[in-house]
Amino acid sequence: MSLNFFQQLTRVFGLLALGVMFAIIAFACLIEVKDLDLWLHVRMGEIITTSGHVPAKDVLSATINGRAWVNHEWLFQVVAYTVRTAFGFDGLLYMQAVMVILTFMVLLLWTYRGDRQLVILPLLFSVMQVYQTRFTVRPDLFSVMYFVLFVMILSTFMEKRWSLPVLIVVQVLWVNMHGYFFWGPVLAGLFLAAEAGRRHLPLPWAWREEGRLSDAGYHRLMAALALVILAGLANPLMFKGAVYPLKVLLQLSGGHKVFFKYITELQPPIVWAKFFDFGQQGPFKTLIIVSAISFILNIRRLNLGLLLAWLLVLAFALSALRNMVYFAVIAYVAVMFNTAALDLKAMLPVRFIREEFELLSGWLCKIALIAFFLSYGGEMAQNGYYDFNKFARKSEFLGIAQRTFPDGAVDFLIQNGFKGPIFNDFNSGAYLVGRASPAIKVFIDGRTELYGDKFFKFYRKIWDEGDEKALDEAVARYHLKGALIGGAYTRPGKNVLSLFNRKHGWKLVYFADDGLVYLRDIPENAALIRKFAIDLKTLPPFVSDIHRLGAAQVNPYRETARAAYLRDMGYPEQAIAQADAALSIAPAVLEAFKVKAEVYAGKNDHKRAFENYRLAILQKPGDPKLRRGMALAFVGLGEYERALEQAGRLEEDPKDPSGPYVRAKVCVKREQYQKAYDILKQQIFPLEEGLPEIVAIGGFCEDAGKLDWAAKIYTMALARDPDNAEVMKKLKDLEVKRRQSKRKEAP
Repeated sequence: MSLNFFQQLTRVFGLLALGVMFAIIAFACLIEVKDLDLWLHVRMGEIITTSGHVPAKDVLSATINGRAWVNHEWLFQVVAYTVRTAFGFDGLLYMQAVMVILTFMVLLLWTYRGDRQLVILPLLFSVMQVYQTRFTVRPDLFSVMYFVLFVMILSTFMEKRWSLPVLIVVQVLWVNMHGYFFWGPVLAGLFLAAEAGRRHLPLPWAWREEGRLSDAGYHRLMAALALVILAGLANPLMFKGAVYPLKVLLQLSGGHKVFFKYITELQPPIVWAKFFDFGQQGPFKTLIIVSAISFILNIRRLNLGLLLAWLLVLAFALSALRNMVYFAVIAYVAVMFNTAALDLKAMLPVRFIREEFELLSGWLCKIALIAFFLSYGGEMAQNGYYDFNKFARKSEFLGIAQRTFPDGAVDFLIQNGFKGPIFNDFNSGAYLVGRASPAIKVFIDGRTELYGDKFFKFYRKIWDEGDEKALDEAVARYHLKGALIGGAYTRPGKNVLSLFNRKHGWKLVYFADDGLVYLRDIPENAALIRKFAIDLKTLPPFVSDIHRLGAAQVNPYRETARAAYLRDMGYPEQAIAQADAALSIAPAVLEAFKVKAEVYAGKNDHKRAFENYRLAILQKPGDPKLRRGMALAFVGLGEYERALEQAGRLEEDPKDPSGPYVRAKVCVKREQYQKAYDILKQQIFPLEEGLPEIVAIGGFCEDAGKLDWAAKIYTMALARDPDNAEVMKKLKDLEVKRRQSKRKEAP
């Protein structure tokens, strides 16, 4: 066979691999609708389309109604509503696929070289894996495309006359679709600074020549910066809309940091202590390392503009999960630019004696990549879950996710004509807007920058702490008529469930796995309360139709969710009965055993608690919370050595706080109070992990009648969290007990 044959064959298999990869990317884009904010976007798109204008004030919320709102995503909302109306929610998923494929096509066509196929394929696939975390129908779909276009034009095509009008058009679209439009002028400024540096600074090696523009290109770049900034004014609110991102960024440096704690997409993507754990954000970390190495290898011919962009976007990406895809794009571009002039063959640790062998090796590598891509896609295609409504398996692709939204609870409110302001959890707000606005006004939704940090903290007092005074204040201020406690996306905590369950004047009218609905006992709700009021004490356990389930292997999540609610709401017997109903469907259900174990532990039935913790651990041996529960069951049974054995297992993970706290509890039980205190004093774990443990051990001391030791341990807890209301109350109550004890001891 001729050398030309091998060359053509290798190139063809490279193109085939690219085709397979793009097919996998398109398929991955069709993941079912899970995005919480999409529903609000579609509703606002409807309002804008039917009214013919973009509201400058909030029209969706009961709590911020009428507040000035810079809706910087209005154009996306119109597009989303138009597509949904014409093609349904699946149409939105196809729109997502089109935008993502277009973005990847721009990257490929811009950087493609036939002799670099084995560089392009794994790099682009890594970009896809990072982007896959954002495959939700959001304005980001367009924002990433605009970002790519800006980087491409600024780094490669500023000598072309068409570059300037294209940048302006893209910026006008960007400013009306997503708040990240600030990247337009930032990127233009970075590349202009780089060009100025090439012209005026004594740069080393060939930095002054690499990417240098002609005078015409330089002047065009200066004009681009000015015109892109002016293009930011092309929005319904003009100057206010243009400076909006700067305002938000300044807010994030202040009280708005609270959002980073609670909202997943705003949390940092990397824990530096686990940087080399590639099981977490592996593709993102790989792109950081590979792109950094590419700059080092190409140190003599660096493109200064690209380097500045790489550094700034990396810092941006490290601040929040939602920003990773922007770095993935710039990292790919950096590698392709930096390796363009390098002899990659010379860097290989092996040499081929004949070119045919080299081509054959490339051919085999591309076949291996095709096999890997097909395997990856095949695994994705298997993703799905059991549809209890149709008693059949549902693919995780196309359609609307069934375990993300409180659809049953919202159906209940809509079908029964509920109207007015309602308390709701953060994750249910946008869905409630999309389904029930304007009849129902929400308490909070995903527009964090609009609600502000003070209101968000007020909401968390109700949702996290179960603060009754805060709820009373909210009812009085916003005239709330009901509450939707969503449980589909994230399960509500014990405090908020306990609050509404015990709160006088609130009646439970809907109880299911996707959430709960409470109504205030007021005349407007009287008819609904009479018809639907639920008494959890007499409520029979819910169980799916096992005859229709047949032999299907299912996770009875509907039963276990209800069991967890009943446990947290203070109905232990009902929780156990509901957990047993789950076990009647599937005999090895982790959550059911866990609920039963925790209920029995709460009743100090340590024998049964141990039995259920054991069965749960058999399902998930590595779960530290389960092993901690078993350890405490041993403490309750007086089997201290076995408890310490479990503590030793927990301490194998130095980042898990459970082991030392179990040891401290054993010390308290053995009346070794000083030793227990010393163990606690050495612990430096985060408050949310360690503080409840310290408080619990203080409670052990208090139960044993050792009030002085209890006071010392509570004081330790308060020193770690001076504003903790629960610990303050325990110390006050303890002081009352100590005074009473001293009075009894007095002659």
